[in-house]
Amino acid sequence: DGIASEELMLVGAVYNIEEGSVEWLGPHPEQESIVGATLHLHRWRQTPYARKSMPPSTSDAREIIDRLREGNTRFSENHEMYGVHENPSISHDVEPDTVLVGSSNLRISYETVFDSKPGQIIAQKCMGNIAGHAGGAMFASLEFAVVRFAPKVLVVVGHLGDEVVSASLEQIRGGKMTSKSMRYVLDQIAPSCLKAVIDSDRASAGETRGGRRMQIEQTATELNALYTIEQILTHSPIIRDAAKNRGLELHAAILDSTTGKVDFVGQHPLVEYLLARDISIKENAH
Repeated sequence: DGIASEELMLVGAVYNIEEGSVEWLGPHPEQESIVGATLHLHRWRQTPYARKSMPPSTSDAREIIDRLREGNTRFSENHEMYGVHENPSISHDVEPDTVLVGSSNLRISYETVFDSKPGQIIAQKCMGNIAGHAGGAMFASLEFAVVRFAPKVLVVVGHLGDEVVSASLEQIRGGKMTSKSMRYVLDQIAPSCLKAVIDSDRASAGETRGGRRMQIEQTATELNALYTIEQILTHSPIIRDAAKNRGLELHAAILDSTTGKVDFVGQHPLVEYLLARDISIKENAH
């Protein structure tokens, strides 16, 4: 049932007891035939990841993404309009039109990164830019913001160089077990890191070890932002309704902390499927 509902990933692996390393084999190639169901997410995860352009679909979302992109350009080029040194006051007259989920490891505010007018963004920081779990505080916080402010865009921002992604990759490679609280966060990121490793193993011929590690980290970071979107649309009826009926769009983006530049990935490639799939059983279960 878990595989048929695409809530469970079942993969094979070989553990080298002498070296402590793990070779990941991936899912069974005939998984759909065995389960007897069409698995759209499984097919997407089986296909080597390549970014698919999914730009904003509505004029409201397009305007907001353009504004965020322009603000980030000002920030990265040191031409801010709304820097703290220039505008220290917080405006209570501005209604936020953007909700943002980002990593707690970022040492500055996301309002600064996007050079946004005070009040335009509601930013929720958490380790690994995860959404938590249905019924948990982080999920409830996002749902509250969506209901209260009716934003037109929710952006999940991955962070290149995030130590949480690095820690999850080490776990996948056979690293030492961490504490229970750390494992919860790392487990949320593991599916994306695992796919990045498997994709790299299948296409690493002629690549240097350092180049391979950098590519894995970049792919894992991008996939993790998309996976957070998957989790939100799968487990939050409130945000699903806003996305289906109230003009909300969910986008992924990647922040390079060395340059300050944000690369906008776009919507999830399977957003139409994620919104159309029947999750009534999951909603009742929760």
